[in-house]
Amino acid sequence: MAAQKDAKSRLSVSGKGWYGYDMEHLRPNQKTYNYMSYEVALGIQTHPEDSCAYANAFGFPMFNVGFSLARTSNFRFYDQTRFKDLYSVYGSFERTLLRKPRFSAGYLLDFGITYNPDRYNPEVNPGNNWLSSPFMAYFGAGAFAKYHISSRWEVGADVMFRHFSNGRLRLPNEALNALGVGVFARYRLYDYDSRDYAQSKLQLQDFKKRMQYVVAIGGGMHTCMAEWNAYVETETDADKKKVAASRLKKHPKLSLSFDALYRYSMRYATGLGVDVFYSSNMKELEASDRIVYGDELVDKSPGYSPISIGLAIVQEIYWRNLAVHIAVGAYPYRHKGVNGPEAQEAGDRERGWHYEKAGLRYYFPKLGDTFLGFAIKSHSIKAEYLEFSAGVRL
Repeated sequence: MAAQKDAKSRLSVSGKGWYGYDMEHLRPNQKTYNYMSYEVALGIQTHPEDSCAYANAFGFPMFNVGFSLARTSNFRFYDQTRFKDLYSVYGSFERTLLRKPRFSAGYLLDFGITYNPDRYNPEVNPGNNWLSSPFMAYFGAGAFAKYHISSRWEVGADVMFRHFSNGRLRLPNEALNALGVGVFARYRLYDYDSRDYAQSKLQLQDFKKRMQYVVAIGGGMHTCMAEWNAYVETETDADKKKVAASRLKKHPKLSLSFDALYRYSMRYATGLGVDVFYSSNMKELEASDRIVYGDELVDKSPGYSPISIGLAIVQEIYWRNLAVHIAVGAYPYRHKGVNGPEAQEAGDRERGWHYEKAGLRYYFPKLGDTFLGFAIKSHSIKAEYLEFSAGVRL
């Protein structure tokens, strides 16, 4: 019972200051690209006493729940554009790869939700074309190093990439992609000793290497960049621009996926996948392209097919029944009209030849290994849509 009590008391509190830099430089009216973020978090440290095989396999990571205030209101512009601060609540996975008596280092991953209080408005804030939804997804990834001052205090620094996006549920959504560095201090409510965290040799009798096959169906909603360029960007009157933006349709997106993965460890499975995507807005896309690019380029294009087929390298990373699902793929078949440099210049990265999907899945072993999940599908880190999925692992 004493060991169980200690396991529950391995809590910590931390504070961080983070300096970020907007990497994309997509807004010609912007003067400055740097901002500060201030964060607090509550963490819990896994430990050999927990007798958790996954904690042992990951080197006893720390889980954090945090809140951050991103001072993006500090961006400066050449016109009247304004941008307010962003507020995020997130969960963090912090894994130590190198653990010494006084020094440790590793990587961390953040997943969260962000509130954006001030959005695009063509009348009073036409230059704010980052984020047009009140709520967005937040993702962060980076590396850290820290020094243990005492058994309870530690200080450190990290380098992180951070991404904020609404998953194209609404336009404009140029998103915010930032790279930066942070410094933090943490106080543990227990005495830390690196010798306590040496990996125990748990016998993983239940794990066997095997192939696993996953079938999934997914869907989501998408606003079309070509329609934005055709009907909103071409308007010069603020009132008409606002009406055009409000009338943009949200188009359904569907997918069917088949993955063959080799589960070579308790933590990881790697394999190949086939994705079939269905887009419902081909008529609207062609009509928009004719306005933006002209009939000649549209007539020379490969055409407009609602079906696209992708081949992907798939990776899943497991913690118990929760999996991080990542796919990086290319399209052997895809006809989305104008897809040359003209589309790239118009900011329509969706026409590219490759794609990415990243998200979470939760498996239900007692329900036949079915799962529910969500992911962001993107092209060159530019979101296409937020996909919700269900499926089964065979």
